[in-house]
Amino acid sequence: MKNIIYTALIILVFGASSCSSDSFLDREPDFILTEGNTITTPTEARTAVNGIYAVREDASGGWSAGHYTSKASQSGFIDWNEGDFEMSSTQTNPTSVGEFYWIDFYRIVNAANFAMKGITDLGPDVFDGVEEYNALLAEARCWRAWAHMNIFWNFGHWFSDDDINPYGVLYREEVADLDNLEQARLNVGESYAKIFEDLDFAITHLNNFTDNRFLSKEFAKIIKAKALLRRGGFNDNMDQLNESLALVNDVLNNPPAGFAMQGDLAEVYQDSWDSEENLFVGFLDGNGETSDDIPFEYEFEIPVRFGQEINPFDPIPADELTAGLRFGDDLFRADPRWSIVTGESFFETYTWIKLTRFSPTIGQFDLKFNTYYFRFPELYIMRSELLARTGASIAEAIAPINTMRSIRTNPVLPSLNPTTQQELMDAIFFEYIFETFLENGNEFYAALRFDAPNGDPWIETIKASSGIPLVINSIPYPIPNAEIFGNQLMIQNVDLE
Repeated sequence: MKNIIYTALIILVFGASSCSSDSFLDREPDFILTEGNTITTPTEARTAVNGIYAVREDASGGWSAGHYTSKASQSGFIDWNEGDFEMSSTQTNPTSVGEFYWIDFYRIVNAANFAMKGITDLGPDVFDGVEEYNALLAEARCWRAWAHMNIFWNFGHWFSDDDINPYGVLYREEVADLDNLEQARLNVGESYAKIFEDLDFAITHLNNFTDNRFLSKEFAKIIKAKALLRRGGFNDNMDQLNESLALVNDVLNNPPAGFAMQGDLAEVYQDSWDSEENLFVGFLDGNGETSDDIPFEYEFEIPVRFGQEINPFDPIPADELTAGLRFGDDLFRADPRWSIVTGESFFETYTWIKLTRFSPTIGQFDLKFNTYYFRFPELYIMRSELLARTGASIAEAIAPINTMRSIRTNPVLPSLNPTTQQELMDAIFFEYIFETFLENGNEFYAALRFDAPNGDPWIETIKASSGIPLVINSIPYPIPNAEIFGNQLMIQNVDLE
């Protein structure tokens, strides 16, 4: 029985991958991962690293809209998944689809480990210099770090300031096989140390940004900055917050060519992955030329299942347009970005057209369905938050957001002028929400670490009408049954049995 479970896990985690014959950015990512495959040339090493991107595209649930609509539901702004909204999932009562994200993230880990083993087995001498060798290795290590960080954020106690807390990440640094599937998870401190070890190597050796379809040195800095901000902001840890601020300042003060804000927000979403605002994107090979390439949530669930039905003969009053929001629709409507990011989509629904790729003004949609992992404006918002949390004055802390808002020409965004610390923190919190909603999970993590005027975390205030308190041990998903039953060294998250 154990071998059957292990074999299933290898199939799911190892996940033979390829993508269309059009080639992924003309770099030939097709590389079938099998237990017997080996990498024998630098060209095959490059192809194996490109294959990690193909795995991300194929495993779009955890790396795209499925994941980020789950995060938005957990935040309480929407309730598109009741189990996520209530944060009620346990091992014996799984109310979310978290187990599928577990598989998607570990497929990336495994693909990265496969590439790393091949690169290190070849050694630096066969490459065109040690720099090329280290850069390729750094790219794979950055993928491994980002995947493990996503696993930690979703399935571990990333928020704990106790380094010996046992509910860390199940860290895998070898290609999965029957001999190494049984492993214990790390504690929290060890988890951050291992992930940051990979990120620090990437920050040192990965190439600078040139193309938002590929990982870069700057993106590695952002992953680390976010990890430090989320943990440090949750616990008011000044060392972590200051380190995060230094990383954000480094990228914001020295942006690479091709990475910048656009004045017109509507053009950002029209341009999709071609927008210069993207540091890294969920690019679809072949421009998403087939419906099989497109994440189901973007193509159907957001506009059809969760969109607000429109009767063209009986228009909905403007103050009743919600685009499926459960909380804050009045605040969203008051923000100038509302009329750009929402609108009438196909199937006669009112929804988030920034994701569904439908233009109500020209009555058509295209297939450039993009996942916005990180856009330039978030640098300003992160800087404002980090300044506010590390002792800056109200004026100093709001300045980066006002700089960001001043760059926008469509829509025009007025300056914010908070006069109290609470007004400042509320302004920063809602800037995350209005600017990045449904894009990369910010609404959930911000709702955990920002406090509302009543002193409770925003996530409790948002869900107050439903009477759902914040239970710390319910923040992560339960470890999936397949892992618990197949890995006797694995322990379940506390209170999620």
